[in-house]
Amino acid sequence: AIQSIVEPLEGVTGVMINVTSKMVYIEHDSSVVSAQRICDNLNEEGFGARVEYDFSNDTGTVSSFVTSTFSFESTTPSSLEKLKSYLEIIPEDKVEQFNIEGAANHLTIVHNPLVISAITLSNEISQKVGIEAEVLSDGNEGKVWEFPEANGKEVLKEKQSRWMRPTVIFSGFFWIISMLSLIGGNWEYLKYVGLISVAFGLPPIAIKACRTLRRFQFDANCLMMFATLGAVALQEFNEAAAIAFLFSLSEWLEFRATNRARKALSAIVDLRPEQANLIHPQTKKMIVVPATAVPVGAMVCVRCGDKIPCDGIVVEGSAVVDESSLTGESRPVQKHLNDEVSGGTVNAGNSQIMVQTTRSSEDSAVSRLIRLVEEAQANRSDTEKLVDSFARVYTPVIVFAALCMCTIPWGWGREIGRQWTEMGLVLVVIACPCSLIISTPVAYVAGLAATAQNGILIKGGAHLEALGNIGKVYFDKTGTLTEGQFKLLHLEIVGQAYSRKQILEYLALMEERASHPLAQALVDGAKAEGVAIPKSFWVKDHTFLPGEGISGVVNGLQVFAGNERL
Repeated sequence: AIQSIVEPLEGVTGVMINVTSKMVYIEHDSSVVSAQRICDNLNEEGFGARVEYDFSNDTGTVSSFVTSTFSFESTTPSSLEKLKSYLEIIPEDKVEQFNIEGAANHLTIVHNPLVISAITLSNEISQKVGIEAEVLSDGNEGKVWEFPEANGKEVLKEKQSRWMRPTVIFSGFFWIISMLSLIGGNWEYLKYVGLISVAFGLPPIAIKACRTLRRFQFDANCLMMFATLGAVALQEFNEAAAIAFLFSLSEWLEFRATNRARKALSAIVDLRPEQANLIHPQTKKMIVVPATAVPVGAMVCVRCGDKIPCDGIVVEGSAVVDESSLTGESRPVQKHLNDEVSGGTVNAGNSQIMVQTTRSSEDSAVSRLIRLVEEAQANRSDTEKLVDSFARVYTPVIVFAALCMCTIPWGWGREIGRQWTEMGLVLVVIACPCSLIISTPVAYVAGLAATAQNGILIKGGAHLEALGNIGKVYFDKTGTLTEGQFKLLHLEIVGQAYSRKQILEYLALMEERASHPLAQALVDGAKAEGVAIPKSFWVKDHTFLPGEGISGVVNGLQVFAGNERL
């Protein structure tokens, strides 16, 4: 239904629907049709749509490219061909395009001055090509760098109640009361309370059913509306109330499942940095800008606890970076000069670092991760497609069969007609394909979202199905199956020469100076047992023994700590 509404609109080139999380991704020309107009068209059909993200409102990355011109002395055709070959191999983040006018001895280059300046280009052409190039005009000198300001406002997310609607609760309450009529006798009149239950439960179902019928289609809402109205017509008010309430309850359960899937996706989207501390290319002052506006080659300052806005290279300082959001590794990674860092990771160290960006925010690792998850959830498996195709044919057949059962038998008398009408209504309820239509995509999206939250990306339901045929799985243990942190679990003392406390004192003293990953675990193990290093202890000749352990002299006593080799 959504595709039939959106695809005919001029300017729409693609529609991707995530049924379970109720998200629609639309590729469109904003100059022809706006996101709000598409939203309005959907709302005219009662979908209750709202614009979650409009790409046309994005500030976009500030272009850092400028046009510089050069002149060179007359040269041979082979040298010009060599110049062309050299410029073609320069990465696109440095040189976007160029034009060589051999007859006029003139060269025009569109380049990124933040990465490679006009002077640098001139020098490299002279050194690597052998053509003396002189800068006629440097595009960076007249460039005005204008960056949008970060508004600093948090995007307010709509809070959706996890409790069911009051109308559903009232519908269930009055249905239970109507069931007391089955006792008989003076209680039989309570069956009319079922009409109150229907009055609370049926309207939302009927509204959606009417909108579907207006598009000449059938869905589960239509079947439930037919069954409820038929039961009321036969004065089976208990059954009518049961259908209205239980279907409304199932919709609430479906909402809870989809809401969990949406929250999982939102948690991944929140990894994307919102703003960056940019060093202005001209004034060299630090300004706060949206992360999406940071150009390639710009310098950004990443302070303690800040997210790195874009992929880049550390050009100043060193810090510990928490990459668990991307790699799943729980242990932070030390980053030094010229090391690569990824956007969306966090500076978990005690000092700031300067990063020169190599990609824009939209092309960073975390943005690619988000796109992969969104595409995976909208990528339907063969099973989902089969269920959807089956339901499109199956539902009209069920409606037609039930209609025949509810009408034709009346020609053989009132009693037979009533009996077959009841069976027709039962067929509408029990043959409703909503369990297949709802449960299949919910199962896939719940699985994809749950794995994504735990750092595992599966590219769609088809690949999730394929996991069922896997016999063996190989893992990178540290940080995946383990936390990557050692702990002292058991200490066995051999002999009677030293007590447990004395052994832990020696261990703590020897290991607190060691750099081995197990050293800190032993020190922490001693502290956990309340053992502290005596002030009278002193150590000398503390030596690291590669592949074996450590040795030292404590108060004149030779002490060794290590493995079996030692």
